[in-house]
Amino acid sequence: IFLWDEVIMVHVLHHPNAPPMRAPQIQLLHDFRDSCPHLFHKKLHVNPDIFDDILDQISGHAIFTNHSNNMQLPVAVQLTIFLNHIG
Repeated sequence: IFLWDEVIMVHVLHHPNAPPMRAPQIQLLHDFRDSCPHLFHKKLHVNPDIFDDILDQISGHAIFTNHSNNMQLPVAVQLTIFLNHIG
């Protein structure tokens, strides 16, 4: 009986209605850009060429400069995170 109580207290419940956790796969987008553009578009909702055009237009903006000891992520990564988030 003691073992049964312990198992009941520590077991993990299965929630079939909860969506499975997925990695953001941002690290794969560079490969998707050329080999699977439909997957790139599915993740960021823009075609790779449009992504490059946006990146060219925003890369020189002052918002992406940083004068502190904390490094910023590259502009392409920041754009990727933004587009992924707004879906």
